[in-house]
Amino acid sequence: MANRPDIPVPGTGRRKYTKDEDKKIWQHVKERSRTCDVYTGGNAFWIQMQIEQKIERIHAEFDSSALETSHSSRSVPEFTELMSRFDSFDILNEENVKDLISKSSKKSCTLDPMSTSLVLKCQDILLPVITRMINLSLQSGVFCDEWNQALVQPQLKKSKTETVFENLRPISNLTFTSKLTERAVFNQTNDYLNLYQLYPKAQSAYRKYHSTETALLRVKHDILMNMNRQHVTLLVILDLSAAFDTVDHHIMLERLKSSFGIQDQVLKWFTSYLSNRSQFISVNAGTSKRFELKNGVPQGSCLGPLLFVLYVSKLFKILESHLPDAHAFADDNQLYVSFQPDSMSEQLSAVTVMENCIDDIKT
Repeated sequence: MANRPDIPVPGTGRRKYTKDEDKKIWQHVKERSRTCDVYTGGNAFWIQMQIEQKIERIHAEFDSSALETSHSSRSVPEFTELMSRFDSFDILNEENVKDLISKSSKKSCTLDPMSTSLVLKCQDILLPVITRMINLSLQSGVFCDEWNQALVQPQLKKSKTETVFENLRPISNLTFTSKLTERAVFNQTNDYLNLYQLYPKAQSAYRKYHSTETALLRVKHDILMNMNRQHVTLLVILDLSAAFDTVDHHIMLERLKSSFGIQDQVLKWFTSYLSNRSQFISVNAGTSKRFELKNGVPQGSCLGPLLFVLYVSKLFKILESHLPDAHAFADDNQLYVSFQPDSMSEQLSAVTVMENCIDDIKT
């Protein structure tokens, strides 16, 4: 791909950048904007305590709001044979793993037995071993406990913001082999979901030919079309607090099975992946104690965002029952409805529709 010829963008007269050029441009933008400064204030024990308390508080609020809803009414529908199935992984050869390594982050993690740079230097020798480890995980449906440990180094969500807990993003640093295994599972799961068009239509994340750019274009297009009809648009941005950290593992696995046809060995693998997860916080030279994660999916992994998208898929069924338009990219959701500004009845109707939609989301 790095040596492919420049391809002109149809109708623009401009050339299309190669993947390598895209990466270099994006890296330059990140360096200039400095949007991911590593947090160096406070201490690891304090951050760990804040994370645990925040998750407990959110779950307590959720439990109190769900008391009137029975367990049976919240459960997802059972899987049927009429739906597609994903029940086994394809085994990788050494060339497949070499390709995974070439596309993976080269950063080292202190949980690794040796640095990533050393692994790359000895790649020809270690490749059969790494391939065997990944295939054993895929065949057995087991994600080993050592891979389920994460070293969390908090990062500021935006550069130069106040260094308080609310502005920190808990990025998980994972072992090199675990990231390769996750990428292998991600590729096959993503291919399956795209092949059978199982992603929510209003979701732009991880769908082929979709991106943050297409999500922005879709929302902008809908608003402009409303303006052409002399309508104004009521837009609500849905913000999910600690979205990745509050994923319920039981609900996640049930949703994978019943809503997406993930079965047998693949479901067993995801069950193992979500089980016995633990992490510890590292700030400067200090580290917290290791603590178990009963909820959540890791930020900083490729599977975390994908699982989150599938976890909140039920949200789009609620949106479709209330709103003509809505769109999302991963955990960023835009809800909108249009109305004639000179019609009081349409204004009230639009507000009522949006309020009813939000009430359903809360319950």
